[in-house]
Amino acid sequence: MSLIFENNTSQNIVFPTPNTLEFGDENLKKFSTQGNMEDSYPITVYAIIKDNQSSKFYQEKLDSIYDSFLTEIGNSDFIGDKKTGDGNSVFYLKEKEKLIIKYNLIIRQLPSMNYSSKFKQNYYPYDKVLKGNYPEGEYLRRFSKLNFDKAKFVAQPVIEDSLFLNISNKDANN
Repeated sequence: MSLIFENNTSQNIVFPTPNTLEFGDENLKKFSTQGNMEDSYPITVYAIIKDNQSSKFYQEKLDSIYDSFLTEIGNSDFIGDKKTGDGNSVFYLKEKEKLIIKYNLIIRQLPSMNYSSKFKQNYYPYDKVLKGNYPEGEYLRRFSKLNFDKAKFVAQPVIEDSLFLNISNKDANN
């Protein structure tokens, strides 16, 4: 599965993207089926970013700010304790170019259940996190204020099409 980002501006951009894409079950009217309640849903759908796609330079800056923030709030024990899919990746996209970000789609179902639904991708609300009172977004706010030289930081690239998946128990890969 891939997300395609297109920069139609005359400026290079730097932007974050979540390492895990969440999908909501339209039948259950839930924002996400992924997280600490996965066993509560007939089918769980999410996608985890494939390794080594981000801008190494800007990713190191974001990771450094994140580690400093953990130390500042007294959680330095969690430095380096990220699991696959945790956090964010940072990308650099030149003007008038496209970027394809690849994800592994995970579909899990509860045993012996016949179920199907439509699942909608819900993109992480970076714009709201950066402007709002979200403690977990503080390191992203700090990153967004860096000097990106000739590039512009974009909190939330415009998403023209939401991704919808029609999934049944036959599609599970658990």
